[in-house]
Amino acid sequence: MRNHGSIHRFIAGMITVFLGFHAPGMLCAQAKPLIKVVAGYGSTDGAIAPLWFAKETKLFEKRGLDVRLVGMGTGSVSLRALIANDLEIASLSGSGLVQAALQGADTIILSAAIDGFVFKVFGAPEMTSPAQLKGKKLGVSRYGATSDFAVRLALKKWGLNPERDLNILQIGTTQDTLLAMQTKMLDAGVLSGTASLMARKAGFRELADLADLGLHYPMAPIGTTKSYIRKNEGLVKEFMLAYIEAIHDFKRNKEAALKVLKKYTRNDDPEVLEDSYSNYANKYLAFPIPTSDAIRTILTELSTTVPAAKNADPEQFVSYKVAREIEASGFVKRLYENEGRERK
Repeated sequence: MRNHGSIHRFIAGMITVFLGFHAPGMLCAQAKPLIKVVAGYGSTDGAIAPLWFAKETKLFEKRGLDVRLVGMGTGSVSLRALIANDLEIASLSGSGLVQAALQGADTIILSAAIDGFVFKVFGAPEMTSPAQLKGKKLGVSRYGATSDFAVRLALKKWGLNPERDLNILQIGTTQDTLLAMQTKMLDAGVLSGTASLMARKAGFRELADLADLGLHYPMAPIGTTKSYIRKNEGLVKEFMLAYIEAIHDFKRNKEAALKVLKKYTRNDDPEVLEDSYSNYANKYLAFPIPTSDAIRTILTELSTTVPAAKNADPEQFVSYKVAREIEASGFVKRLYENEGRERK
């Protein structure tokens, strides 16, 4: 019996050693390969940061996705690439996505991390009010982009006609707009994120904060196409779960967030990065899904030039099916409940 027991122990030991050497390889062989996704973003503004953060902290990989991020310069360029199927998912202009859908494109919104505008209008030091924009040259990123959409709404509220009272020029990124202001190619510009603080430090005067318009708006939304969702609904859901977790972790892990902002905004000024982090971390929604009111803001403005916008249902422009599945799963609630327990 003793011999049998020794043999059993020997065999058990050998199995343990075998598994110790080979189990990791066996598990790797069984692991599913990551699914490749090409995703674009239109600017280097902090509103995009959850997308960058999910990539840099491997939250996409955690969800089985190999996401390749492509900087497209502006939201309008991202939109064209999405429609042409050069991108599968993209962060771009909410107004652009909705307008494209109204004109027959297959585009649809998945999420929006911020509800409202994050832009500020800066002018030359001698300017003191938005009324002084009359007759001036004002820079936006691209015609139809969110900066353009937002400032046209604001100009009307300030009693100015965007078409007649001033010259709105499309420049490129917010950094490009700031540079054009510094070289006096522009009298004023629509800026956000790191460019706003840099403009203030350079001596430009803040004329208006477009958040004060008090309007709902899907800022820096993630968009895709309906056909892509039909073919890849599970993938899209995993992408969204990673994005939502990135928002949570961005707020919670300031050190990692600042590193991400430094890399993608290409700015190493601690004051500028700190300002950008504080500004956006406080604005991100835990459940980043646009409301009907946010889409209605776009439809109301577009209705003056796009007849189809007048009677359009706001819900047709957002993939609420995926959003509601995530909400029903309790994922977001658990994410923030766990944080609360860890803090106790």
